[in-house]
Amino acid sequence: MAPNLKILILEDNESDADLLKRELKKSGLTFTAEIVQTRTTFENALNNFDPDLILSDYSLPSFDAAEAFQIKQNKYSHIPFIIISGTIGEENAVELIKAGVTDYVSKSKLFTLSTKINRALNDMQARKEKLITDEKLKIINQELLELNQELEARVTRRTEALAESESRFRSMMETIPQIAWTNTIKGEVVFYNQRWYDYTGFNDQQTRALGFKAVVHPDDLKIGFGQFSSILKTGNGGEFQIRVKRADELYRWHLIRLMPIMDQQGVMQLWVGTATDIQELRLLQQYKDDFIIIASHELKTPITSLRGSLQLLDRIKDNPPAGALPKLIGQANRGLEKVNTLIEDLLNSSMANQGQLHIRQQHFNISEVIKDCYQDSIKDGLYTVSVEGDMETEVYADPVRIEQIVVNFINNAIKYAPESKEIRIRIDKADAVVKVSVIDRGPGIPSEKLRYVFDRYYRAENSGSHYTGLGLGLYICSEIIKKHNGQIGAESELGKGSTFWFTLPVE
Repeated sequence: MAPNLKILILEDNESDADLLKRELKKSGLTFTAEIVQTRTTFENALNNFDPDLILSDYSLPSFDAAEAFQIKQNKYSHIPFIIISGTIGEENAVELIKAGVTDYVSKSKLFTLSTKINRALNDMQARKEKLITDEKLKIINQELLELNQELEARVTRRTEALAESESRFRSMMETIPQIAWTNTIKGEVVFYNQRWYDYTGFNDQQTRALGFKAVVHPDDLKIGFGQFSSILKTGNGGEFQIRVKRADELYRWHLIRLMPIMDQQGVMQLWVGTATDIQELRLLQQYKDDFIIIASHELKTPITSLRGSLQLLDRIKDNPPAGALPKLIGQANRGLEKVNTLIEDLLNSSMANQGQLHIRQQHFNISEVIKDCYQDSIKDGLYTVSVEGDMETEVYADPVRIEQIVVNFINNAIKYAPESKEIRIRIDKADAVVKVSVIDRGPGIPSEKLRYVFDRYYRAENSGSHYTGLGLGLYICSEIIKKHNGQIGAESELGKGSTFWFTLPVE
């Protein structure tokens, strides 16, 4: 979450407003709050305070959340709007959320507020990024439209000098980065630019014999050619998306755009088509969609467990059975710790992605930091960790971040290699570099998956096993090591175990 969050609070009860601010501070948010009570002060705050988030009581003496939400929607529809009330009722809450309100929090459950704020701001950020992506596509389409308009203008102006016009037309088609072609009004392709031959690997003979049908993905063939025929019938131009096979047999998503070329009398002469590679944009959107689903699932599980423990505690608080309280409190703390870990991963990933992952370097003995960091991971006695190698080596690094990496490696060994009860940590010094390796004797990682383990959002799935987490831990580790000008990697052999390692400069 961004620092210095600006929160507009619509609340007429001063005690409730103070309670709300205390809850926000307790959750670790850094924010500036402005409290308003009336319609006029609310509208002024929207214009002058420029909030990032609005928290509103449901009912006020002369004003309510529904009215406030509609006022906000008219000019500031992007600002998340969360209702906080103890009297709204589930039916009213559902209706408001259907109308577009971001979320609802009961005043009796303010401990859920920070989670819902995080989710609302993350959703808002995702929508902003989608708008940016859509804007980029719009710019591309506009450029293509302008290009086609220019082509049409050139053809129109040069009707009497057909040979020269055709030469210039082909030159322009060759300079654009997209695959481009022209086809007759009946759909027969009469020209492909060089990008077509470079992308497909076809020669002239193969192109004449096979054409587009040979490179369009089988699942897209019927829909794609249906769209193509439909556009030709309308005569107005149009666009659609299909997967096109590259010379290396890989399919990549392309935006297909067709525009008609008219003569001076407005009679259609031919069609100009372009295919723009949008694979990265499609993958980016898919990654974001998948990540939102995974994050929602992973956060829901510990929150559900935490809620169950607290509900049971509430029921037995007046007459608890012997030993029940410590057990339930322990369960609640474990659930809260899981939520905190997921949120920390999200924050660290966001900071790393924005280049804001801060490193505070100092000289320290690396073996001492390693020995101090893994005790919590093995406190149940199921696993043992041994440290060997050069125990006297000092490094110049951030001890907290290095501890974070080692703990992550150890926890991954426990998670993915549960049968390997002994985990070895080896420290080796060579010249001015120290190498730290965490070694397990688990099932190992297939070579085709090993190269992806440090990628953002990547989560290993193996032999039908499903592992929890957001796929951010090893990505964050790699970003930390990059900040230290070190290296990070993994080696594995099926059936024999895995070694995750990183290096640091001594000074």
